[in-house]
Amino acid sequence: MTQSAVNGRTNTLASLAGVLLLIGGCYTGASVDVGADTDGGAGSAPSGGPGDGSGPGSGGDDGGGDDGGGADEPAEQCLDSLEPRSLRRLSPAQTRNTLRDLFGVPDLQITYDDEEDVITELGVRQLRGSAEAALEARDAWAVEVYGCDTGGEANDACAETFIRTFGSRAFRRPLADPEVDRLMSVYESAVYGEQLPFGDSLDVVLATMLQSPDFIYVMKTGTEVEGVEGTVLELDGYSIANRLSYFLWDSMPDETLFAAAEAGELTTNEGLSAQVERMLESPRAKERLRAIVTTWLHIDGAGLRFRLEDATKDPDLYPEYSPALADAMRIEVEALVDRVLESDNAFEDLMMSREAYVNASLAELYGVQGPADDESWAWVTLPQEERAGILTRAAFLSVHAGQRAQSPITRGVYVLEEILCAELGDPPPTADDTPVKEPDDPDAGPMTVREMVDARTMDDATCVACHALINPTGFLFENYDALGRWRTLEVESGLEIDAEAELTMGDVAGPMPHAVELSEQLTTSESARACFAKKWAGLALDAHTFDPCTEEEVVTAFVQTGDIGALLTGIVGSPAFRYARIEEGE
Repeated sequence: MTQSAVNGRTNTLASLAGVLLLIGGCYTGASVDVGADTDGGAGSAPSGGPGDGSGPGSGGDDGGGDDGGGADEPAEQCLDSLEPRSLRRLSPAQTRNTLRDLFGVPDLQITYDDEEDVITELGVRQLRGSAEAALEARDAWAVEVYGCDTGGEANDACAETFIRTFGSRAFRRPLADPEVDRLMSVYESAVYGEQLPFGDSLDVVLATMLQSPDFIYVMKTGTEVEGVEGTVLELDGYSIANRLSYFLWDSMPDETLFAAAEAGELTTNEGLSAQVERMLESPRAKERLRAIVTTWLHIDGAGLRFRLEDATKDPDLYPEYSPALADAMRIEVEALVDRVLESDNAFEDLMMSREAYVNASLAELYGVQGPADDESWAWVTLPQEERAGILTRAAFLSVHAGQRAQSPITRGVYVLEEILCAELGDPPPTADDTPVKEPDDPDAGPMTVREMVDARTMDDATCVACHALINPTGFLFENYDALGRWRTLEVESGLEIDAEAELTMGDVAGPMPHAVELSEQLTTSESARACFAKKWAGLALDAHTFDPCTEEEVVTAFVQTGDIGALLTGIVGSPAFRYARIEEGE
């Protein structure tokens, strides 16, 4: 495509920016379709693409498929206690992944990073920019997506075929006839009203779809359940397919999942389990589950935490630190996650494994024999008295540290909030969050990081309540410096390290010598296992509290087994995954 053609299509989009109004809905909310009628338009989809029985456009029945073999009905009290959940937009990563899969262009360059719950003005502009980026790559997908010669005269039949097939994939469900009619009106306005070339008119329709609420939001459609309080939907196959795909793959459903939704297989226990098993075997699932763990560890950044590759260290204290070493830290922790997630005892292995995937520089950091150079990698076993599981790996420890020294407060807060689900609340506005440093008084003598942290936090009545829990937990990690190396003497002060602490946190309590003992206790802690299960369930269900049935089937079961594979299966089979409470006015 020539640059003038690209510019022409961009100008076309600008001239018809208001065309989105024809689709209905808005960026701050969209209607939930209770008992959505998807029969119209689905049954008449042409052959080829999603309309030939291999995707959502092929129609037939209502697209939800509850014919026979349905999933077990949950108890009435389970549905009565379902928490309402707001309509959710695709995350930036999901939006980028979906666009690449939608067009079959893995390297499609998309700039979209609006993380806000309600889309911002910047997000609106970026969505339009995403549509324009897709159109710039038109040569890579036009033949397959449009399905006819776009350089000739207007072809209304081709336009309708495109709307039904591509629209069913973009909206991730069959289109009803009124929706097809509205999109045909967009096309007719462009080709006959604005007198645009046929191909440009199809481009306008495509851009309209990509900025529609039905593309942007994960819609909830299904059949209203009778006999329960309020409005509860038993989700149809397409809604379940979307939940499943964005949970396990972070992207849109593939053709096999669309076909399962169309056939009604996702509303049966057997069909749902079969798809989960298939999807977990995909490299997409490995990548997604790896990302869930690294995000949980804050390696990808969180709040005021930099992502691993963006963290900086004092070059005078840590001359060996480099971008290459940071990359090696990530490679190692991701390899460990991949390995332990294949285990039946994944939680125990995650918290206790001493296996590490290292190159020469990382082996030196861990103090073990390793490959001869940084281009070679090997699995090694780390020292038992120094390492146990993911919390004692360099990637985690480096992110939860400062430029010059370890950060017991950051590490302690992480364990309490992310491993044990403690609710610490926000620090007081007067809290000093700058790195601790030795007093200016030259006669005071050197102090350890532990002593400086206690001096700052334990003499202030507004701080002591939380720091009585935070500090001891973080002090258990004192042997690990800002790079995650094991030390007995502090890097900066040269003083002897004291990592002993006594914890008083339910089933994680008592005196401990260091973080290895903490990891051992967390491995068998019911509180830690329950917290882990709730974190994963919350991600899949977009919720923080659960009905008693989901709590029993998901959280309690994981506390007993520690099997992450079974946890994933339990989540997608739970009432909270297959049903949704709709808030009044949603």
